[in-house]
Parts: sequence; structure tokens; C-alpha cells
Amino acid sequence: MKHSVLAMLAFILMTCGVSSDTGINKNLFVADGEHKSSGLRSVNGSITVGNEARVDGDCTTVNGEIIIGENSVVGELSCVNGSISLDRSAKAKEVSCINGSIHLNGEVVIQGDISTVNGSITGKRDVEVLGDMATVNGDMSILQTLVAGNISTVNGDIELLESSLVKGDIIVNRDRKSNKKRPFKELIITVEAGSKVKGNIEVKGENPNVTVVLADGGEVLGNIINAEVIRK
Repeated sequence: MKHSVLAMLAFILMTCGVSSDTGINKNLFVADGEHKSSGLRSVNGSITVGNEARVDGDCTTVNGEIIIGENSVVGELSCVNGSISLDRSAKAKEVSCINGSIHLNGEVVIQGDISTVNGSITGKRDVEVLGDMATVNGDMSILQTLVAGNISTVNGDIELLESSLVKGDIIVNRDRKSNKKRPFKELIITVEAGSKVKGNIEVKGENPNVTVVLADGGEVLGNIINAEVIRK
């Protein structure tokens, strides 16, 4: 995750008194077609950006959701305890969330990385993630989506559907540093319906309990390391 929780909270609290685009215990809105040259920051409130809008700065919430409308362009999006969603053809520089899910509608472009700690990531058709995609304890499900970098997780299932393409590797880090006696839950990586991983699928750790399912033309061009493989 790019920012720690404490750093994010401190940043928001320090700017609350000086920024006209900051809200405490209230929701912030950007109207359809509006252009904001600054960022938006909210504590205990949501941020909603309408259609065909532009926000040059970043959007950050603590205890609130972020909603980006169709064809809108924004900076980095980040939240603590809230979800993030981008509607059709929206663009963002980077997206990160702690304790919340991220949803990308069709034709969304993320210019950098997208990540969650405790939440899922879902992507519909023609989404482009030009950096990495990562979770710790959340599932990832994408269809007809391009991920230019790597996909990584610890405890989340991964689904690549309908000709999705991962140009990098899929990495599962189960190299346990504590609670060695507690087994990992089963994790399933599904590559199907013509989807492709150009790099490796690499699982780190002893007894990782990971299964890779290749079905309906799904393929991995690199190596599958330290995981069971099922072909359908």
C-alpha cells in the first residue's frame, strides 16, 4: 500500500483547516462537467464526482466511499474504511483502499497501481490497469481486462475471465513469518475463457495450499511454481 494508515490520517487532519475542498462529517460533490483544480478530502463523509468531470488533485476519504462518474478524470484515489467505484470510461492515476472494495466499470483506465488490504477488486470489460494489482485479504475478479504489471495477493482468490491479459507475473506470498502452525485457507487462481498470463505464477512459502485452474483456453506462458495445477 502506498501510504500507511497513520500517514493518511495525519495528512487529512493537517489539511482540514486550510483546504476549501475538505469536509468533516459531510459529503463532498463535484457536479457533472465541473473542473476542480485542487483535491478533495473527507473525514466521515463520501466523495462523489459526476459525469464528464475533472479533478486535478487527489481524492481521499476516511470512513466514506468514493464514487467517480462516467468519462471523468481524477488524480489518485485512496480511502480508509470505504469503497471506491469508477463508472464507465473514467480515468484515475492510482487507486488504493484499506478495509474496502474497489469496483471498475467498463473501459476504466488506471494509470498506475490498484490495491486493497481487506477488500475485493472487480473489473468489467475493457478495463486497463497500467501498473500492478494487489490485495492482501481480498479476492480479485476481472474480465476482458489488461493488467500491464503484476498481480499479487496473500489470501485472496484470483479470477481471470473472458480473455483477460496479465503481462507480468501472478505472485502469492505465503511465506509465513508468524503463526506457522496455522494452515492457510485454500486459494484458487482461475485462468479461463482465453485469458493469459505472460509471466509466471509463483507461490512463495511452505504448504501454501494454492490451486491453479486452467480452463477453456486459459494459459500461463511462464512457469507455475509451487502450486497444484488443474486443467479443464
